[in-house]
Amino acid sequence: MSSVLFYLLKIFFSPFFQMADLIVPVKKNYWGFSVHHIKSDQFIESQRAVFEEIKKDKKIKKILFTRSKKKDFNIDEAENYLVVKLFSFKGFFYVLRCNILFITHSLSMDFSLRFGKKKFIVLKYNMKKRHVINLWHGIPYKKLYALLNPKVKERLDRVKFRRYERSMYKALIASSDIDSYAMTVMFYPINYSNVWVTGLPRNDFLLKPIEELPEYLRNQINIVKNLKGNKKLILYAPTYRQTAAVSSAEYYQFTTQEIEQIKSLLIKNNAILGIRLHYFRNNENLFNIEKYIDNQYIFDLGHNVATEIAPVVRESDLIISDYSSVFIEAMYLNKPLISFAYDFDDYQNQQEGMIYDFDIAFPGPVVNNIDNLCHQIETQLKQINDPKTERYKIAQKLFYKYIDNNNSNRVVNMIKKITDVS
Repeated sequence: MSSVLFYLLKIFFSPFFQMADLIVPVKKNYWGFSVHHIKSDQFIESQRAVFEEIKKDKKIKKILFTRSKKKDFNIDEAENYLVVKLFSFKGFFYVLRCNILFITHSLSMDFSLRFGKKKFIVLKYNMKKRHVINLWHGIPYKKLYALLNPKVKERLDRVKFRRYERSMYKALIASSDIDSYAMTVMFYPINYSNVWVTGLPRNDFLLKPIEELPEYLRNQINIVKNLKGNKKLILYAPTYRQTAAVSSAEYYQFTTQEIEQIKSLLIKNNAILGIRLHYFRNNENLFNIEKYIDNQYIFDLGHNVATEIAPVVRESDLIISDYSSVFIEAMYLNKPLISFAYDFDDYQNQQEGMIYDFDIAFPGPVVNNIDNLCHQIETQLKQINDPKTERYKIAQKLFYKYIDNNNSNRVVNMIKKITDVS
């Protein structure tokens, strides 16, 4: 799309959409879902978990809004559902009719019109006439929105509608009482009464028996199982860094000598290393460990292999992260943890920073160099089946009110109460 056409569309379409939103009535039993805001070919995470919970409920019209003509999202055994392209007359009609809109990031991201990687139009929905439920995509450990340092906050708040929409969410999902307080502060000016402590729907995929999972997740679990064979799987999943906003934000660059040291450790312990980096890339200078993937000792477990974290965490024997909330999900399954916090002080003071005291929230060893990392890997692999420490249990209670596979069910029941849909 040419720049001229894009800007004309941006100027004239948004007011037209808002006017239509005032006129078109919503339908009580219409629940709208969206594909991932960046990985538009995927319908995953908490939105997918809620969809799976209600997919056989004939009373609820389930509408999946896409950004392409793709129709196959591995949906099986669902009734009374529709897949429709958002940027179409049919899509606009149905999105205006939805009483419930689920998001996992923000309304201005998940239900925006996107053209390529950088062009987008934020549709300013009437949030007083419908219920927007933010399921969020993880339990925050690093700071977000209102708590961010000024440089990062300015970048993320460049879309002004995002602050307004946070004040108008009908619900924001949280995982524990303490998490609900943190989410309320970060998502200011949301009202605390609109923060629901139900647990994250996507975590159902961590504990559900494999036969109860949707087929696409079963297939991904089997891929990881076949990849690891009879070996232990060590997962390395570092967090995304705001390299575009903070000059000191850097990804760790492994040396060839360090990689050889890690490979020797893997051979000695009958293990393999799976690499899973963040899907969003605004800088080519990422963790260079990707170039050492050899499919013998070091494997790619990124989003092209497993669209969600659940299949990878379920099959991992040890998780290495830094400040990514993947470690919190690993605690759902009592997995051993290591933090490779090579830039701890800079991350805390100059980058996004952390909400919680690291000594309390992270229940595993914290290291800042490769020698200590390798030592702790060997130590943790020997203790995989040991009972969890009191420190580990405290961290679990910090982040989880529930550790079960009923999170989606609790969300659905709450929505049915406020919408009178039985």
